[in-house]
Amino acid sequence: MSRTKPHIVGVGNALVDVVAPVDPDVIGRHGLTPGGMHLVDADAAHALFAEVGPGFRQSGGSVANSIAHMADSGLRGTYLGKIADDDLGRTFRQEMDGMGIAAPVAEGSADEIGTGRCVVLVTADGERTMSTHLGAAVTLAPSDICANQFEGCDILFVEGYLWDAPQGHAVIETATQFARATGARIALTPSDPACVERNRDGMLAFVADHTDILIGNHVEIGALAGEDDTATALKWALGHVAIAAVTESEKGSLVSDGSEPVHVEAVPVTRVVDSTGAGDAYASGFLSELARGRDIAEAGLIGARLAAGVLGHFGARDGAAARAISLPAA
Repeated sequence: MSRTKPHIVGVGNALVDVVAPVDPDVIGRHGLTPGGMHLVDADAAHALFAEVGPGFRQSGGSVANSIAHMADSGLRGTYLGKIADDDLGRTFRQEMDGMGIAAPVAEGSADEIGTGRCVVLVTADGERTMSTHLGAAVTLAPSDICANQFEGCDILFVEGYLWDAPQGHAVIETATQFARATGARIALTPSDPACVERNRDGMLAFVADHTDILIGNHVEIGALAGEDDTATALKWALGHVAIAAVTESEKGSLVSDGSEPVHVEAVPVTRVVDSTGAGDAYASGFLSELARGRDIAEAGLIGARLAAGVLGHFGARDGAAARAISLPAA
C-alpha cells in the first residue's frame, strides 16, 4: 500500500464521446438504425465525423470514466490507454489533465487509425443513435505500459473490453506484473456479458490467477459464473477472489469480502434519465473506499451514491456533452 494518498491505476479503451444534434436524414445516409448502437470501421467513422463534427466532446471509456470520477475524491488516479495524435486525442488528454488525472496515454499516428470515438447523434425528438469506432484504443501494446506509471499503486483496475484487442491479453499481463511489484491488488470489471462470452477462457484464467477484487453487474458476473441468480453469482465470485461487488440496478448491490454478504440499497433518484456509466461510477466509489481501507459496506454505499449521481443526466459524466445530449437538435 502507498504511504501517501491512495493511488488507483486504470487500464482500458480510451474513447472520446462526440455529441452532435442532427437532422434524421443524416442517420439513414450513414446506414445507421435510429436509436441503435453501432460498431463501425475507420472509413465509416471518419465519414460520419467529417459531416457532423466537431460536436460537444467528452473523454470516455468505461475504466476511464471510473478513474475520472476519482478526481474530487482526494485519491491519486492514473489512466492508461491509447489515443492518436489528433484533435480528439488532444481532447482526451486535456480533459483528463484538467481534472488532475494523470493520463500518460500512448499516442499512435493520426494518419493510421485515429482516436477512438463514440459519435452520439441526437435528433429533435431526443432520440440518440450511437456510432462507435475503437480506433487507436485497440492498438495498445505492452510496450506502451511502463513500470514507473505504477509507482505507489494500491489498486490496478482492468477493463474486460481489453481482451477484444489484438494485444489486449499481453497488455493486461504486463500491467498486472508492474502492479504486483508495488504490492497492489488487482481489480477487474468484466465490462459486458457479450465480452465475457467472446473471451471466457482468458477472463476466467485471469480471475483465478490474478484477480483480488471483482466488480460488475449481475448479468456480467452471471456470465462469468454461468449463473442467473445474483446471490449465486456472488457466491461463485467469492470462490475465486477476495472481494466481490455485484450490482443489480434499482435493487442495489451485494458485496462481500468472504464474510456474510451485505446488501447495499440503491440510492433513490428523482428521475432516471440515463443509466449509461452508472456501473463505472459505482466501481469508482467502491474501489476508492477500499483503497482508503474502508470496509465493504462503506465502499458499497459510496459506490451507490456515485452511481445515483449519473442517473439524472445523459451520459457517463456531467459536462457539456452530457448537457448537449438533452437539447433538441437545431
